[in-house]
Amino acid sequence: MATWPKHLAPFLWGAATSSHQIEGFTHNDWTRWEKAGHIADHKESGRATDHFRNPDPDLQLFQQMGWNAYRLSLEWSRIEPSPGDISAAAIAQYRHILHALKQLGMEPVVTLHHFTLPTWFADRGGFFARDAETYFLNYVSRVVTEFRDLVSLWVTINEPMIYAVMGYGQGIWPPGHSSLIQTWKMAHRLAAIHRKTYARIKALSPNSMVGLAHHLAFFQPYHRYSWSDHALTRFIDSEFNWRIVDEVNTHQDFLGLNYYTRQWIKTARGLSPISAKPGAPVTDMGWEIYPDGLYHLLMRASRYQKPILITENGIATMDDARRQQFLLDHLDRVARAQHDGAEIRGYLHWAALDNFEWAEGYRPRFGLIAVDYDSLKRTPRDSALLYRDIIAANRTHSGMITVPRAPQSPV
Repeated sequence: MATWPKHLAPFLWGAATSSHQIEGFTHNDWTRWEKAGHIADHKESGRATDHFRNPDPDLQLFQQMGWNAYRLSLEWSRIEPSPGDISAAAIAQYRHILHALKQLGMEPVVTLHHFTLPTWFADRGGFFARDAETYFLNYVSRVVTEFRDLVSLWVTINEPMIYAVMGYGQGIWPPGHSSLIQTWKMAHRLAAIHRKTYARIKALSPNSMVGLAHHLAFFQPYHRYSWSDHALTRFIDSEFNWRIVDEVNTHQDFLGLNYYTRQWIKTARGLSPISAKPGAPVTDMGWEIYPDGLYHLLMRASRYQKPILITENGIATMDDARRQQFLLDHLDRVARAQHDGAEIRGYLHWAALDNFEWAEGYRPRFGLIAVDYDSLKRTPRDSALLYRDIIAANRTHSGMITVPRAPQSPV
């Protein structure tokens, strides 16, 4: 069983972002995808929140919100805009961000691949290319060597199943393919690349903790008494949620868990889940709000006997009172899972800031901190202040958390 390092806080409190969603345009496949008109609100990421150019005010604001950790990703296309061409300026800026986080008392949780690919790599076939592993591992070796003095927690790949399904199954993300066979091949390809990446990071930085960020949905049969709905639910749950976890189990020091929603399985729909039953509470993304799903998945994940880091959990809503209740309800389930034996070592809310939500564009608002996209002004929402108060109430060395039962008055 992997053990949690003593130099890390017993529980990491913070939030998460990804590079492209807050940095915007660069030499990657998503910039090209946006320019081709594939975004729902017909807006391109552009400068996004302009975080890369001016990160310090954001990092200071994160510290003021009481966080002791922050999950971010490195933009490969900034670091290596063409094969073998390493940008010293990009390396220096990311080093500045990581050093500033450490100075501010926040542990960086660094993701190496969060959906985007350099255009030159995508044009070679992406992760299906014959030399994909060589190029990706060269990139990994460079950034780990550059940043290993500042980073103890590495996430190799964010949500490999989502990446495979959206880009190679549903075709609504780059490269826009629609093939069930390619979906499964890509998922297993990413698992294999993760294993090699894990080995490379451990060779370069033996004391690092390395894991994947797994997207887990809570699947249930649409009809309670339908044997076919039950059977299909078990199949989808096994293949979508746990297959990759099983494949990489001996190559992860912690299990990263991203949870958002419950989905319903109906035999007549085949492999396409239903987002919510009529009348269920849903987010602005149409995803059902179901906190109990997080508890059940945490308990199932605990069978792997790895420390669990909740790498994403959040809600798209313009109603911040709903975000406050979402936060309280989901943290309550985290505390309950801890009490029932799950080793949970952190909670990183999605997202730190409002940002560019991939194919949905700028409409969904996930941020604890609101962003005015015209002026770029940042404003902590009441949910961010509530979260700050919860963190302050949990400043103990035990790592076991407690959560208030009802929303507190905004500060």
